[in-house]
Amino acid sequence: MRNPRPLPSGQRPSGAQVLWMIFGVVVAIFYFTRRVLVSLHAGGWATDLDALTYQWVLDHQSPVLFAISDFLYFWGSTPGMSIIMVLITGLLSWKTRSIWPFIAVALTALVSVGLTILLKASLQVHRPEGIPGGPTPPLSYSFPSGHTLNSAALIGISSYLAIIYGLRRYAYLISIVATLFVLAMGASRIYIGHHWVSDVLVGLLIGAAWAAVVAILHYYFVPRRTLPSSARGSVNR
Repeated sequence: MRNPRPLPSGQRPSGAQVLWMIFGVVVAIFYFTRRVLVSLHAGGWATDLDALTYQWVLDHQSPVLFAISDFLYFWGSTPGMSIIMVLITGLLSWKTRSIWPFIAVALTALVSVGLTILLKASLQVHRPEGIPGGPTPPLSYSFPSGHTLNSAALIGISSYLAIIYGLRRYAYLISIVATLFVLAMGASRIYIGHHWVSDVLVGLLIGAAWAAVVAILHYYFVPRRTLPSSARGSVNR
């Protein structure tokens, strides 16, 4: 086994430096979330954006877009995301003969779901009323969007793991597909009238930030198996 690649300078950061990196990510997300909440309570830009977008959604319903949103509704739910994660994690763990991909994804899922439940229960933002003829919004609170937060966190960390464990050759493609999937997930939650724009924006940022934290910890502290020579050749070609 080998440690992750060193920094370009040849010196690895200390544990304190890594913790400062994580602290910076957390503070930035906390600040943005607080600004959104202040705006919601004060009737500021977030409230205006939510109302305008919800009205636009009501006025621009399309059978095609609704079908896409309904499809994403399942794959962003707990059963759908669990299927995706089991497949990806199982493949990565089998390829690397390591339990670390499973641990990284499990940690990401545990905290992201916990954050979703905690924030919804403590902030208690009510959902929009849905769309005529569409699925009834869940009875749970709205802020933040759990589908978006968990998709951003889990798709983000699984994409990182896929790249770091041998698919660097396809890093751009994986990143683009993952980003489009998460953005489409968030947009679908707005389009079927189950979430406000502010729910999705904050869910997206919190999920991506948590995925970044887990990725930073994994990159600097978890050893990785050396790829077989044939795999390294295919990656570097």
